[in-house]
Amino acid sequence: MKKLTGAVVLFTALCGTTGVAGEAGTSVVKLGTASVSYNNNSTELSGDFTPPGVTAVAEDHNVAAFMYDYFVTDNWSVQLAAGLPPTVKLSAAGTGADLGQVGEAKAMFPAVIALYNIDLSNKFSAYIGAGVNYTKFVDSKIYDSYETAFGGESEGKIEDSVGGVFKIGGSYAVNDNWMVDVAYARHWITADAKVTTSTPGIGDVERSISVDVDPDIISFAVGYKF
Repeated sequence: MKKLTGAVVLFTALCGTTGVAGEAGTSVVKLGTASVSYNNNSTELSGDFTPPGVTAVAEDHNVAAFMYDYFVTDNWSVQLAAGLPPTVKLSAAGTGADLGQVGEAKAMFPAVIALYNIDLSNKFSAYIGAGVNYTKFVDSKIYDSYETAFGGESEGKIEDSVGGVFKIGGSYAVNDNWMVDVAYARHWITADAKVTTSTPGIGDVERSISVDVDPDIISFAVGYKF
């Protein structure tokens, strides 16, 4: 929340000048890298034969980022933001912290964002906006650490998630076509997971957990306008 508040205050301060950040019909393609920092808030792992207090966290990582902007008007643009699907490592926490990493999954979280753009000078422009993200988790794997602790071979599945997005950023024009771009975004993402363990002498035991991961994403990119 502090990052969100600070970002809005910064944008408001920068908007002392007005101008046109783009022209209707303009497209911008941006490629770069992004740092993903998760704000984990986990329920306890639940199910039969499950000790109390076991929670989970997603570990921070970097990701290759892609953005495509289309200016609908001179100030308003629609952005498609995506990235090369990262492998997100999951670690046990709470009373299960000693287990360390317990699994992984690839995450695809494209977003569509409406942005309001303004010129700050003949070189700098800024934007702020909101939208929606769709997150799909694939290739889930459960590590030996979990299987040893819970007594058998296990399979995991994480449900898809739909949530909001807030984004703020700015660009520096190198020339008429090329630019460098820096942005901050918050995605609201919930990972509802189920793990089924084939337990000798008992059968399949299903356990579930829900983690609000809500990542803060800081991106650095090079853009081309056409």
